[in-house]
Amino acid sequence: MPQPITRTASSAARPVPRQRNQSRPPLLRHLREQEWRTMVGTYRLLSRLIVERSKHHLVDEADDYARQATAVEEELERLFALRWARRRPNLLLEQARWWSEPHEDDPLNCRFCQLQIGNAPERTSLSPLRRD
Repeated sequence: MPQPITRTASSAARPVPRQRNQSRPPLLRHLREQEWRTMVGTYRLLSRLIVERSKHHLVDEADDYARQATAVEEELERLFALRWARRRPNLLLEQARWWSEPHEDDPLNCRFCQLQIGNAPERTSLSPLRRD
């Protein structure tokens, strides 16, 4: 009579071989974090552009950026309601600080707008994003 095949402990514990160069797909949590950072960064950029365009009396451009910022804000409220509620007051304070900056008449020579032109290294580091 044939004997049944029984697995030994060593054969059952062997891992399934994988391809070595196969990259792992990013975890959903990492994708959500990346989406959060991108959307908050976009909102900050649009808010900064609204302030700068308004200060230099470029109302049409400021309105365009305001519509875009509103759309991003609505998306943040929809996707990240709790995180957005915690982060938004800090962003509003940052915007208030931007509104208090004195701007010069000529946007090309305005030291607060040099980020757009790329001539002022002190402006390249607006306040860093804070992780929530």
